[in-house]
Order: sequence, then C-alpha cells, then structure tokens
Amino acid sequence: MQEFTARHYQNGEWVRLKLDGATIISVEPIEGNPLPARDDDWVAPAFWDLQLNGRWGVSFSDPMIRPDQVAEIVRAQAALGTARLCPTLISAPHDSFRKGLSAIAEACDSDLDIAERVVGIHLEGPSISGVDGYRGAHSIEAVRDPDWNEFQAFQDAAGGRITLLTLAPEREGAIPFIKKAVNAGVTIALGHTAADGPTLRAAADAGASLSTHLGNGIASPIPRHPNQIFEQAAIDALSASFIADGHHVDRSTLRVLVRAKTPARVILVSDASPLAGLPPGTYGAWAVHPSGKINVAGTPYLAGSNQGLEVGLNTLAAATGMSRSETLATVTTHPARLLGRPDPVLQAGAPANLIRFQWWDEEGRAPGHPAFVLRATCVLGSWTVADDSPRPHSIRPLAPDQNVPRR
Repeated sequence: MQEFTARHYQNGEWVRLKLDGATIISVEPIEGNPLPARDDDWVAPAFWDLQLNGRWGVSFSDPMIRPDQVAEIVRAQAALGTARLCPTLISAPHDSFRKGLSAIAEACDSDLDIAERVVGIHLEGPSISGVDGYRGAHSIEAVRDPDWNEFQAFQDAAGGRITLLTLAPEREGAIPFIKKAVNAGVTIALGHTAADGPTLRAAADAGASLSTHLGNGIASPIPRHPNQIFEQAAIDALSASFIADGHHVDRSTLRVLVRAKTPARVILVSDASPLAGLPPGTYGAWAVHPSGKINVAGTPYLAGSNQGLEVGLNTLAAATGMSRSETLATVTTHPARLLGRPDPVLQAGAPANLIRFQWWDEEGRAPGHPAFVLRATCVLGSWTVADDSPRPHSIRPLAPDQNVPRR
C-alpha cells in the first residue's frame, strides 16, 4: 500500500491518494492551505505520447531492432513522465516495417508490463507525399501509395496493435483506404501532405481525425493562402498534434494554431528521434545540436526531437496562456480520446499511472523559470524519479561520428 498527499491538477485542492499495486484505491479531499506555494506537490495522470521514434541511436524502424531494446526504450519514458505511448515507425521498405513491428509485438507478448505501456503502434507512412519538403526526413525510396493488403500484413506482424496511421490523402487510393481503416478501428491522421483543401476535407469526411505535427512536414516556401497548414487548421473534425520543442514550431505560430483548433483539439507529442538521449554531434546522416535540435546533416530538414513532453508543456503554456488543466489535457485526456480509450483520471479503480510535479504560476516564478517541473512518474504503481538523461542497460548508446540506421 502506498499513500501520499498532493494538490489535484484540476482544481488545486489537496487530496490524499492511496495506491494498491497497480491501482488507485482512493482519492480523498483533505484540509490544507488553499493558497498554493511554489514548492507544493501536484498530482495528475501520467503522460501519453503518440509519436516516439526511438532513443539512444536505436530506431523502431530499424529491421535489426530487438525486443529487449524495444522494452528498454519503452520503460525509459517513465523518467520523462510518460506511462503510455505509441512506438512510431516511419516510411520504410515492406520487410523493414514487418521486422520492426514484429519486434514490438514480441516485446509486448513476452512482458505484460511493456504491453500495458504500449497503447498502440503509430505508422507514420509509408503513404506520405514524395515531394521534397513535404516528405521531410523520410526516404524517397520508401514512400508509396496505400495498399490495404500490405497494411493487413503489417497489422498481422504487429499482433493487431497498429492504432494510429499517418498518411497523405492525395496519394492514389487514400480516401477509400481511410474509410476502410477507420471502419477497422484504426485512427487516421493526415501529415507530410501536399494535398489541397478539397482533398483534405474529403479525408476528414472519410474519417481522418488528426493532423500529425501540424506546421511541420511541410514545404518551404508555400503559398500565403490557401495552404496545407491553414486548410487543416480550419477543419474542425481534425484535432492537431504539435511538437512544441522550441524548434519545430515557433511560439507565435503555435499560439495562432492553438487558437484555430481550440485547446480541446490540441495534442502534444515528443516526436522523439532515434537520436534522443544522445549528446550533441554528427551521427552519420544526422546531426544533434547543443540546443536539442536534430536535423538531416547539412539540410534544413528536422528529423525528430531530442526534448521530452515536459519541454513541450512549458512551451505550450508560455505561448498560449492555457491553464494548468488545459495544458495537461494535451498529454492525457486528448490523446486517449483520439484513440477511443477511457480518459486517464485520478479516481478509485483507475490505473496507478501518475505524475508528481510542481506548478509555478507566472506571478510566483523568476524570469525564465518553467511553469511545469516534473518530479516523478508512477507507472502501474512503480515510481521513477524524473531524469532528463536515463541510462540504458542493454543498449549501447552511439558516440558522435557513428552511424544511426536511417529513419
């Protein structure tokens, strides 16, 4: 039995939580100072991250990835606040996809703890735009039109775990594919797309419900208006995910896009690169900068992020003025609802997936101090202290000038 007290993230009231193993058994209001202090503990559901590509030089898209490596990367996310996640594979040849999916499935099948943390698998591709800029860091040789038989083969390799798929709706056959996938229970997102407005709206009408990392995976320059960003921002049927790491979307753009979507349709993702967790340097075709930015070396194309969701939450709060509960909903309630899962909640009977954190209101913090400070994460009753650089055990991290498998 575990017991602790903290302020409830939604209303600021003090509560006493009791945990029994992997389950919350009670959340009881208690007396306490109604005025928050800077060092008060707060409690909220742990994060959900729907876009995570790998870590320490290991990519989920690598056909050589092993189930033990999958498990270690998945468990490492607890140090960053994440309890549930979608390992993400990007455009790759057919056999590479199958092998990566099979490794994730084997990791889940052999370890219930990993199966509980993996809420599903996200395929970002292969049916995205082949046009430079819109294609981003995806290999041109790997992108192709959607094929239902191929997708079924991927789903078989994944043990039915593919729950989210990003595609470009202008690809031949994409609209009927979207309808089939949605009817099969797969959430469809639009991303890395050069589609015009009518095509984007047709995709939403067919059942697409998300814009993947809106504002990224886009060519530069694009028309002032209309363009793919504005068209997606205007479609109310689409929620939008954002990579708020300080590099992918500037704060002014983030503020405008959040206003267009409204806070209720915003989801934060880390888009953690396979190079996440590695020190600055050049790793084959990829470069990690001291600022945390990762890009295809020698190009302006970003290649995922080296920042966790804690950075994204602080960027979002600073850029938009969203409240504490609105901000945290972007990494809890909203991703769960997108996938059709129960809301993460603090109540008796819910899984003991929690974060303890500090929240510093603007008037009470020094200039430059973040609003949100993660302290610890509980996943199914097991606590991990917050640590920006968790150490791998079965994975040997790359050193600068070593090659990382192409994403």
